[in-house]
Amino acid sequence: MALGASVASLLAVGMFALVSAAFGHRLLRLALLQFHSEAEHLLCAIGLGVICLNVLFFLAQISTHIPFGIFTALALALFVGMTEMRPVLKKIGRILGRTLSESMSYKALATTVISVLFVEGLAAMAPISGSDALHYHFTAPELTLRFGFHPNFFLSTSFLCGQSHLLILAGLALGGVRLASGLIFLGGALAAAACGCLARRWTNNRWACVAALLFLLTPVVFWQISMAGAPDVWMAFFAALGILIISSYGELPTRSHAVLAGVFAGAIAGAKYTGCFVAVSMAVAYLWETSSRRNVVAFTAGVLGSGVWPYARNLAWTGDPLFPILLKWISPDKINSYTLAAYLADTGAAKPKSLWQLIRFPLFAGIDPIHTGFWDYFGPVIFVTAPLLFLVIRNTPTWRAAMTVWILSALGIGVSSGSTRYLLPILPISIATTLAGVAYLRILQWRVVYYMLMVTLGSFLTFGAASLLVYDRPALSVATGALSKEEYLRMRVPEYEEAEFINRTLSGAGTSGKTLVFMRHVFYLRVPFLYGDPAASWGIDPSILQTPEEWLALFHAQSIRWVVRSPNYPVAVAAPLFQLEASGKLLPIARTEVADFQGMKITGQRQIVPVTILRVNP
Repeated sequence: MALGASVASLLAVGMFALVSAAFGHRLLRLALLQFHSEAEHLLCAIGLGVICLNVLFFLAQISTHIPFGIFTALALALFVGMTEMRPVLKKIGRILGRTLSESMSYKALATTVISVLFVEGLAAMAPISGSDALHYHFTAPELTLRFGFHPNFFLSTSFLCGQSHLLILAGLALGGVRLASGLIFLGGALAAAACGCLARRWTNNRWACVAALLFLLTPVVFWQISMAGAPDVWMAFFAALGILIISSYGELPTRSHAVLAGVFAGAIAGAKYTGCFVAVSMAVAYLWETSSRRNVVAFTAGVLGSGVWPYARNLAWTGDPLFPILLKWISPDKINSYTLAAYLADTGAAKPKSLWQLIRFPLFAGIDPIHTGFWDYFGPVIFVTAPLLFLVIRNTPTWRAAMTVWILSALGIGVSSGSTRYLLPILPISIATTLAGVAYLRILQWRVVYYMLMVTLGSFLTFGAASLLVYDRPALSVATGALSKEEYLRMRVPEYEEAEFINRTLSGAGTSGKTLVFMRHVFYLRVPFLYGDPAASWGIDPSILQTPEEWLALFHAQSIRWVVRSPNYPVAVAAPLFQLEASGKLLPIARTEVADFQGMKITGQRQIVPVTILRVNP
């Protein structure tokens, strides 16, 4: 049954891609835009369709019945694109036909890419277990579905949710967690295809397959696609498409081309704050190709149309479109200094960067040795092969756009953050460009260097494939039914047993009111809750909540009836809460001990954690 449900969800993802492709294909036809490459045109159609659907989903979430609004948006896309279904299917058929007529080596590589995608897609059907997904990537959309579209200052990371999170919202509304995770997987699959198309601009079909395979087997990528539950990988797809679009300037109607290029830049900016650096670099690359003011205006209109929505939401809710980054200048009286400092420390923005650290960012070499994991590991391939770019770079539109976006984006992200994982959007660009250098070595007949690099690529791909199978083995087991969902959740999801105990104790009659929790991973909570750790809760300010009386006032204002201590309160707010316990204002009503992870989940080490549920006694 689990395998059937997983396959059904993947088929639903395929149908979503087909509807998006037909919708986007219709829009491209109306704009008189036609790419010479059918694969590029098809990917552009899917990307444009998804971006327009995200805008419709944003409007749908404002409605009183969000699932109906999302269904209506999809029905509208299907209605507009219905006449394009046949041309889209014909394009897909011709691409498959050309693949079958290629050499055996190419077909073997293409089969390998499809096999890797199948494994990653199946793993994506497992229940979500990524830390950030459990904290806000999936939790914020789920809360929107349950309680409506409104600001949540207690789960203040919800303000960081961008346009790509609307795919999670749509998936949860229409099919549950499997469909939502499948739509993230779709972004990764499309990014791999776009990476191959970009590589094909400089190399042959075999190298294009190697580029796609290298992207899919990079640890940070397969972690994002299959397990993380974060939609950032969609930015990689939009960025690679952006290069293909910008470099086609002169081949397409200029005004429509300018809007289309801006739409993809805006989609990246609207997905994540760091995406603004990629969008700005795309604007620079576009300006390099045109000097027309009207084209610049059209490009800007495309950016705003696709990417302004989360910033407009934050502006309306907080007065700061980049909440909470600009708040100290816009409304310093509304600052929660403790939470802001925690944000800056978590993203690396508060750390000073040396010149050497910034130089390493474009080479994907800025690894944090203290927190090394799949979520931050791109491997050595870009670093090793980047010098070969001096052999192949030419003054052509594709090279100009690719190098401009790669270098400016990496430097911008490096200055603003110390986290290498934020470089994911430009990984397809760097892979495609550096593999062009490796392929050129054979033309130059530099056999020794060529074969050394082939060994490097082969070793990394082997390492990536082995890591994928080992890391995704539990997810594959539950997705195929070899492991029960309950076993998987207990084995892989941090703080799941705590959530289970809270649900069991507080669900049912006589438990009206909200529950204040300090556990980070809150997705599996089924009772109304507020997140209370001031490290990520703007609603809990330690500089204001210093006395028991102030906490009691908060409980009354927010209808908080229950408080969960597991195992202790955050240090910054512990003293007044313990005073409330000592005075009998917080009365323990249930206790248990559960097994939970000690430190990072990847170590597999567990410890016994006490959980106490307390009732607020006014």
